[in-house]
Order: sequence, then structure tokens, then C-alpha cells
Amino acid sequence: MDIAKLAGVDAVKLVVMIVQAARTVRHNKKTCQQLVQHVQIIGDLLKKLQASEMMRQPEIRNGLNELEQILREAYMLVTACQNNNYVYHLFMGGKQADQFRVLQDRLNSCLQVFPLISHIDTTDRLDQILEIIRPPHSQVLREAPRLFTGCSSCDTRTDVYGEVKRFSLQLNCTEALKLSLTQLIDATNNFSDENQIGQGSFGCVYKGQLHDGLVVAVKRCFDLPSSPNQLDVQDLEFRNEIYFLTKLQHTNVVKLLGDYMEGSERILVYEYMSNGSLDTFIFGARTGRLYLDWPARSRIIKGVAEGLLYLHKHCGLHVIHGDLKPSNILLDSNMHPKISDFGLARTFSPGVEEKFADRIVGSIGFTAPECRERRLFSIKSDVYGFGALLLEIVSGRRCFSLASGESGDDHGFLNRRAWNLWRAGRLIKLIDSPLGNESERTEILRCIQIAMVCIEENPASRPTMQDVVLMLSCQDVALPMPQRPAYLRIGMERAHQ
Repeated sequence: MDIAKLAGVDAVKLVVMIVQAARTVRHNKKTCQQLVQHVQIIGDLLKKLQASEMMRQPEIRNGLNELEQILREAYMLVTACQNNNYVYHLFMGGKQADQFRVLQDRLNSCLQVFPLISHIDTTDRLDQILEIIRPPHSQVLREAPRLFTGCSSCDTRTDVYGEVKRFSLQLNCTEALKLSLTQLIDATNNFSDENQIGQGSFGCVYKGQLHDGLVVAVKRCFDLPSSPNQLDVQDLEFRNEIYFLTKLQHTNVVKLLGDYMEGSERILVYEYMSNGSLDTFIFGARTGRLYLDWPARSRIIKGVAEGLLYLHKHCGLHVIHGDLKPSNILLDSNMHPKISDFGLARTFSPGVEEKFADRIVGSIGFTAPECRERRLFSIKSDVYGFGALLLEIVSGRRCFSLASGESGDDHGFLNRRAWNLWRAGRLIKLIDSPLGNESERTEILRCIQIAMVCIEENPASRPTMQDVVLMLSCQDVALPMPQRPAYLRIGMERAHQ
């Protein structure tokens, strides 16, 4: 196809065409797949921006015209790799490699611009919201944007955040389900035990079916706690969940379909994940649940990595999840992973690398040492959580050990085991015993090494999620040598007690 014939094809359609063409390439397969990953991220971002008023602005349209030209060239290059002529590729191989490098650089430049566009759009929307709800001369509401960090201790936070949430839901989530308590009671058979599919620290989750047949997951929060501090934390996490999930759109992030808030009732309605959470599968040999083979685990690992990269770099909000663990990874009917539970999430301003939190949050085994010891959070904290998650997926073991004595829980149980086996040259012993055949062992060992560089003690030494996605997707990328993991010292001290 001549590139002129692609004129008029919009960017979203070009993304689909590139992905389809890449499935039948005969040459440069790995390079094409790397290109497709960048193209798919751009496609997801374009779908999100299509509903934005900013798409009508000439400055944005001019940028999209340039992007469409890049995507046309990318499509032509990928289709050229479908050519099966040996002589053609003998002479064109070097030229194609140069073209791929140039296109990757141009696409990377586009990806760097998207967060800025989304940030400007979000700021404009917040200004609209605040103009609606701001009474004259109100000093409290003028400070409302600070509340979205999730770290404010202002006494007025709950009231203001509630108003902003209601308006943001109307403006950003026009397709949100409008549900009454009666409808939710009917959908869940009066929140019956038979419909209960899970329970967390703040509520129970029920399977429900709405009147139109849609199957959903309904999370009903427990009764409000009597302690003011507990009330503040629980309320903030509930509102955090609404704030983030009405703005995040990615195939590896769970969808919030609607909510209900009235009096003491606080209910969230999500898309239904028929296979539940990841933890029931990776420890399946001990729970009687379906056991995951390596191809399934590999897809889950890559999906979670791509979802986390979206949160950190491409969603426009610079989101730190803060509680990545197997029970917060949900699986749909096709075993595709979705990151859930944004109650502890927080946003970072562009250029800010770390933040000091007013309290220690996170789950044992998945919380980086700088969070536990100094209350410092950054994208590298999430990278640590991903590394711990990856070790659990590959080994089939819990990453922590609950202590019965006075020495406390062991946050680095699996870190220490991986490190000792690595140094002894016996890393294969870490692999879940029935997992992987001989041809898959190399990829599994590579994943363990990636996990080990993610759990390093020094946050600066850990990779970014962009690095991780590249290492997972391209087997030709050399991996860094793992350095001292976090919590190793604590484990060594226990061994000598």
C-alpha cells in the first residue's frame, strides 16, 4: 500500500492497522513488537483524549496531524517486514533497522507530550468544578486542589473532597451507572452470604446482577468506625478509589462503573472479574484452585507491568499505586490482569521524585524499606512492590513470613532466599516446582533476575517501569546484575539470634 492511500485514516484506526499487521511479520519480529507496544500505549491515550474538549483546539489538532504521519510511516515499515523475499531483506535490513530507531524516537517524543496535554485538561476541568462549588470569598475551597494528593490532614478535607468528587464524577464519567440502594440490594440478593466473593479491611465484595443482565462486583463498606482517626482513613481511601478510577482508562486497570453514597452507606460498583484475584491462583497448589502454567503467568506479569507503567508515566496524573500485591490484581474471564484497589494511591507533581507521607501504608512484604523506615514514597516504591509480586508469581511462595515471636514479621523472606540462591548459582531452585518446561526455564530465570533488580535496597538503583517493560518484552536487552536486596540485613540478624 502506498503511504498516500493512508491519508485521511485517523490515528486510532492506524493503531489498529499497525497491531494487526505486526501479527504476520516475517522479519524483525521483536523490533516490530517493541514498536507495537509504544503504538498501543498511544492508542489508549488517544481514546481517552477523544472525549476531551481540548481535542478541538488547533494546537492539539496540529500535533495529532504530526502523530498520524508518524503512524502512517510505522504502518508502512511494519508491512514491509511481511515481505518474504530473502534478497530484499538482505539489502534492506540495515536501512529498516535505522528506520525503526528513528520511528521509536519520534514515538517516544509523542508519549512525553501526552501527559502534559492530559495534565492541562485535568487542570481545566478542576477549575470548572471549583467555579461551580466555590462560594464567594471561601478560603477553604480555594485550597481544594491540594486535597487530591491524598496526604492532606486538613479538617475540612472530607466535605470539600466530597463536593469535588460528585462534580468530577458528572464531568468525567458521563457513562457512570446511576444506581439506587434498592437496585443494589436486588442485584446482590440483599448482600447475601451466597453472593459474597471477597472481603477486605474496609468492606465486603458481592457478585451482583443488574436488571439489564450486567454482572458486576459490588463493594459495600463496613459501618463507619467509632474512632475519628479510623473514620478519616477509611473515608479518604473510599474517596481516593472514586477519584482515581473515574480518571484512569487502561486495559490493565479495573473499571469503576458507579457508586452510591447516602448517609452511612458507601458502595462502589466495578466491572466483574470472573476469575477473582491472582493470589488464589499462584498459591493454587495449596488452595485447590486452578494452577497457572508459565505462559499464563508471563502474560499476567507483562500486563501488570504495562498497567503500572501507564500509572507512572502515561496517564497524565503521575499515580503511585502504593499497595501492589497479588490480592489487588484481578483476573477477567481470559485471565487478563487488572490492577485494583486505589485507596492508598497518591499523585505526584511533574518533577517531584518522592514525597513524605503522614503515615505508613502498604502491605507486609510489598512495602519498600524507605516507606516503612522514612515514610518516603516514589515510583521506585511501586517498582519494589512489583518486584516482590514477581517473585511470588514465579516461586509460588509468599514473599514474607509472619513471626510468632517478639522479633516481628519478616518482610524480606523471599528476598533473602532469592539472593542466597543467586549467589550460589542455584537460582533455578526458586522456581515453583511444576512450573515451566526446559524451553521456558530461561525466560523464567530472566524474570527472577528482573525481580531482583526491582527489590534492591537502594531506590535509585531500581529500574523504572519503562525499563522493566522493555526488559520483559525484549529478550535481547541485557539485564543489570542484581545488587543487595532490601531487608537482607534484618534476615541475617534473625539467623544469628
